[in-house]
Amino acid sequence: MTGDKKRFVTITIDGPAGAGKSTVARRVAEKLGFEYLDTGALYRAVTLYLLEKGISPEDSEKMKEALDDLYVRMDSGRVFVNEEEVTAKIRSVVVERSVSDYAKLPLVREKLLKIQEMEAEKNDIVADGRDMGTTVFPRASLKIYLVATPTARALRRWKDLTGAGVEITVEEVKEQVRKRDTLDTNREQSPLRVPSDAKIIDTSEMEIAEVVAKIMEIAEKIRRQEGEKSQ
Repeated sequence: MTGDKKRFVTITIDGPAGAGKSTVARRVAEKLGFEYLDTGALYRAVTLYLLEKGISPEDSEKMKEALDDLYVRMDSGRVFVNEEEVTAKIRSVVVERSVSDYAKLPLVREKLLKIQEMEAEKNDIVADGRDMGTTVFPRASLKIYLVATPTARALRRWKDLTGAGVEITVEEVKEQVRKRDTLDTNREQSPLRVPSDAKIIDTSEMEIAEVVAKIMEIAEKIRRQEGEKSQ
């Protein structure tokens, strides 16, 4: 990092599904004036793209060819796949149920890694996901790991889905969360785990504003410490 760069070039916020990563990351990015890199949306966009092309996770030959023709970009919270906006479509239950099957594939992860690295080279970013601090940005200046009880996470996800007009029960969402946790923690490629140097925050009983304030407090403390070291 050069001397004229901001101290927090990259902040990662990892954690399991429903821990509040996306909402928190957006607000932290807004407060810092950083770009928000919604990695979950990127993976959902790829999943949607492959599903619509009828390419299964097992069909690596067709997948490689399809991914070569894929371009994903984000603009002010909107997601585009080959210039078609898919912001709403990537939040469907079908995509939610399939995203882990595709996200664990080396071909998909290699494609997304390139996209994410390019974003980090252009902007100061806040990136949320499940392997941001361990695999994608191992040298991030600040790594946060959010945790919450399975019940709290399922309720949050259920509210998001029903608020978007999806008909689903809390119990169904709890089962989705349970399966997602199992898949994410046991996958071969970049499994969900806590970065060794991450600050862990339990959000079960916290409001979003409290979580954001806590992260800003940590960020400011590190900023002051680094400033003192450079004097």
